[in-house]
Amino acid sequence: MNNTKAFLRKEYLLKRKQLSEIEFQNINQLIVDQFKHVDLSKINTLHLFLSITEKHEINTQLLIDYLKENHPSIKIAIPQSNLSTLTLNHFLIDENLVIEKNSWNIPEPVAGNQISPELIDMVLVPLIVVDKRGYRVGYGKGFYDRFLADCRPDIQRIGLSQFEPIDYIEGLHEFDLPLDACITPSQIIRF
Repeated sequence: MNNTKAFLRKEYLLKRKQLSEIEFQNINQLIVDQFKHVDLSKINTLHLFLSITEKHEINTQLLIDYLKENHPSIKIAIPQSNLSTLTLNHFLIDENLVIEKNSWNIPEPVAGNQISPELIDMVLVPLIVVDKRGYRVGYGKGFYDRFLADCRPDIQRIGLSQFEPIDYIEGLHEFDLPLDACITPSQIIRF
């Protein structure tokens, strides 16, 4: 099997697209159920992405709702893409947050309270597919590789995957950072 990033990206985006609505909703609920087992006792600020649900990305609004209800003291940060520099800015979900869809149809902040990456304790990382070593294939622009490189060394990097890990991803580069863990519908995998 071809395990290059480009091939895997195409193959797993197709798999994601082919999920029935019932399968998609079931996967989302299973991810939330697994997330409930993550130790959040030392987390003050958690970062996660806002989903493009029409692309069958994991519905992170379910995770936001769970956190607000069960861990109201945890601050939640979400990204804003800078398309010219391929970097991310980070905004807190609070009463000042204003969200709109960008040119890639990604919902993201356009106004609110910005937060520094150094203040973030855990990042829920988007991915298309992950391997058994914790390396991931994203959309290929490097936004999260740059962001994670700017975070504290002790930050927890946890992927969210609709599919179980594959054996390995070929063609990694020096900027690829492995995850610490990944949540799949059936388990939490630590790397």
